[in-house]
Amino acid sequence: MPRVDDAEIDLLLGPVALALLGAGADSARLAAALTGDGISLSAERAARVLDRLARLGLARVLGDEDGHPRFVATSLGQRVVDAQVARQPELAVGLDELERLRTDLLSTIAHELRTPLTSLRTCVGLLLDPALRPSDDERQRLIATIARSSDRMYQLVEELLDLARYRAGKVSLERRRFDARALARDAASAVRPLAEAAGQELRLDLPPAPAMVSGDRRRLEQALLNLLSNAHKFSSPGGEIGFAVARQGDEMTWTVEDHGPGIAPEDQARLFERFFVGASDVAGGTGLGLPTALAIAQAHGGRIEVDSRLGRGSRFSLVVPADVGGDPA
Repeated sequence: MPRVDDAEIDLLLGPVALALLGAGADSARLAAALTGDGISLSAERAARVLDRLARLGLARVLGDEDGHPRFVATSLGQRVVDAQVARQPELAVGLDELERLRTDLLSTIAHELRTPLTSLRTCVGLLLDPALRPSDDERQRLIATIARSSDRMYQLVEELLDLARYRAGKVSLERRRFDARALARDAASAVRPLAEAAGQELRLDLPPAPAMVSGDRRRLEQALLNLLSNAHKFSSPGGEIGFAVARQGDEMTWTVEDHGPGIAPEDQARLFERFFVGASDVAGGTGLGLPTALAIAQAHGGRIEVDSRLGRGSRFSLVVPADVGGDPA
C-alpha cells in the first residue's frame, strides 16, 4: 500500500479531516478514518498533521485519552469546512453518507450483540437467583445457552477484527503449496453433517489429477466454509449442493452451487457489504461471511464471482492464482 506524500496530505486535510474532528479524534482515529482506497496514513503522520492544524488555529486539544491528545475543530476550522462545502456541495453529500454509514454500522453491531447478550444475562440471572434453585438438568441447559451466546459474540468480534485486518493489509498469509482437491474434501467434510441432517446431498466434482495451488490453506478453507454454509442454509431440505474444483489457465477455482431461491439483482450489488442481509435470508445471518470470504480471496490476489437467478439458485466461485511455487504442504 503506497504512502501518501505532503501534497496528498494537504488535499486530504481539507474539509474531510476537519469534519472528522467535529466530535473529537486522536491521531490513531484520524489515521484510520483517512486510510483506504490505496492510501495509508500512519498514526505518527496523522499526529504531525493534527499539530499543524492546531498551529494554524483550525483545531485545538480537547483532552487526553489513553495518553494521546484528542483534537476538535475550532470555530475557524468549522468555518473552513463550511466554506469548502459551500464551494463543493458534493462534499456535504459525502460527509452525510459517511456519517450515515457509521451510524448504521454501530446500530447493526449493537443489534447483533444484543440478542446473545440478553440471552447470556437472562441465564446468569436464573442461575444466581436463590429463589429458583434450578435442577441439575436445567442448570446444564442454562450453561449450554451461555456457552452458545458467548461463542456467537466472540465469533462476531473475531469476524469484525478479521475484516479490519484484511482491509488494513495487516494479515500475513502463511503460503504453502497444497492440493486444491484436498482442501475441497476437508471443507466438504466439515459441512456434510449439516447437509445430511437436512437431507441435502453434497456432491463433490474433483479433477482426477493433483491440482496444486499456493496460498494460506487455513484462510482459504475459512472462505470456502462460508460459501458452503450459505449454500446449505439457502438449499431446501432434500436439495443438492454442488462443490467443484477446476484449474482454468493460471487460476484455480472452487465453485459452490445451490438450487435455492436465488438472489435478487438489487441484492447482488450489496452482497459483499458488511452486515448486509438479503430478503431471502430468513435464518438471520450476521452478513459477515461473504465480506470475509471476499477479503480472503483478495488477499490472495483473487476474487469471488457470483451467478444467481431468482428461483434457480446461486453459484459462487472462489478464484485465486494457481500454483506459483513455495514450500510443499
